[in-house]
Amino acid sequence: MEIIGLPEKFLPIWEKSFPFLKQGRPGDDMHAAEVVSFILSYKGKRTLNLNVLIPVAIMHDIGHAAILPQHFKYITGLEKLANGKLVHMLAGAKIAKDILGEVGYDKKDSEEIVDIISVHDADQLEGVDLSKWYNTEAKKLFHDIDCMDRYTKTRWKSMEKMIPDKQKAKILLTDSLKTFFFPELQTIAEQRLSELFAEN
Repeated sequence: MEIIGLPEKFLPIWEKSFPFLKQGRPGDDMHAAEVVSFILSYKGKRTLNLNVLIPVAIMHDIGHAAILPQHFKYITGLEKLANGKLVHMLAGAKIAKDILGEVGYDKKDSEEIVDIISVHDADQLEGVDLSKWYNTEAKKLFHDIDCMDRYTKTRWKSMEKMIPDKQKAKILLTDSLKTFFFPELQTIAEQRLSELFAEN
């Protein structure tokens, strides 16, 4: 699988990450490619540091590869989803650090990339003070960009299987809009949401 328009300097990261993405949840490779494509096509008001955000976009979900089927019996109870999110963030940060070291990526950028990956889904953990976890502009930007995928037709199809009640799904997606940090990106997500429900 290729990402159209991916600058050559990021190809080694993509090539090393791809096997982890295929080993993780179904569709994680496509999600990574979609997030990278959004970043590459972005023409908005924010300044995006591609040297940080593209590697984050590629690798942010590689930690799902570390959660094997036999592990799920240990990720149980009411906190099952939250615990899975925490595990994949921490495992992903470790895998990303190893990959960045293998490709000889810039040390300062690598530290920021790993830091973002380690907290990127913190908004899905209970009782989290988002202002403390998302304490840099890059963390906030990536959070919002990553959330965009929730408002696509592809994600909607997978959500329909998990949450067949359309009204409940719409409420969840609408509530998720409240976690956006940047009004510009929130507006794009709102437009996508209205288009999704206009068609369904």
